[in-house]
Parts: sequence; structure tokens; C-alpha cells
Amino acid sequence: MPSPSDVPVKVSFSFYPQDMAVLNKQTVELRKLGAMVRRGTVMRALIEITNETEMFAATVLLHRDYVAKGGARETDNVAGIPTVDLPKRLVTKLDQVVTELAGRDIFANRAYVVRAILRAAPKPAVWVGAVNQYLEDFPRRPRTVVAKPKKHGKR
Repeated sequence: MPSPSDVPVKVSFSFYPQDMAVLNKQTVELRKLGAMVRRGTVMRALIEITNETEMFAATVLLHRDYVAKGGARETDNVAGIPTVDLPKRLVTKLDQVVTELAGRDIFANRAYVVRAILRAAPKPAVWVGAVNQYLEDFPRRPRTVVAKPKKHGKR
């Protein structure tokens, strides 16, 4: 039986059209480069590979852009809410960045941080090697379908 720290946590992120477009483009381009990824894998790899300092910096830069813009952060409605299974340590990593940002009067949540690092992500050709290493270090879990019990008729 896996320990509680091994059990992944389902985490959802509110993404705007720009974020969904970037995520889809990253996924498609990484696949073209030979990385067998889905969108959730791209998000997990990005969170794993990006260190907390880089997450903090990307979020500060996104915040700076929003403040300079004035008005609402985004003018579009949420376009998607991707949900991924993250190891507890990655949830903790995101939460530490959120806490550090709050200490600097930047009020963000996990989704804000992930949107920032996604928008600041390198071009797929630059980080495909890191993605492939991530896939080797953390192999994808197969998708499973819960089997429904068969109904037995009366004899």
C-alpha cells in the first residue's frame, strides 16, 4: 500500500485562452520533437523542472505586466481548467512559491504561478531534452478504467 506522501493530489488550474494556446502549442511541438507527452505531462514536467526561484521570478514578471496594464488581469473568460495529478512534493513546491509571493504583497495562487511559468517556458526545442529526462525519471502511469462489476442474471 502506498504511503500518503506517494498518493498524487488532483490539482486544477484555471487557464485563460492564451494559457491554453501555449499549453497546446508546447504539447504539439514537444510531440513533434519525439517526446511522448500529453498536456498533463507537460504541466507536471514544467512544475518539476522549474525551480522555485524561477517560478517566483516568472510570477513577479507576470504580476508586473498585469499591474502596468491596469484594469482587469485578463479580459477573456477562463478557457479551460486542466486537472493534473501532482506528487505532494510538487504541490508543496507551488505552495512555497505562493507563500513567498504573499510575503512580497503579490497575492497569487497555484494557477497563477503555473500560468506564469507556462508563459515563460522555453521553446520546446530548448527543453525537449529535459522533458525526455523527466519522462525517463518519472514514467507515465498508464491510464486505467475502473471495471464495473458484472451484473449476474437470475438463474
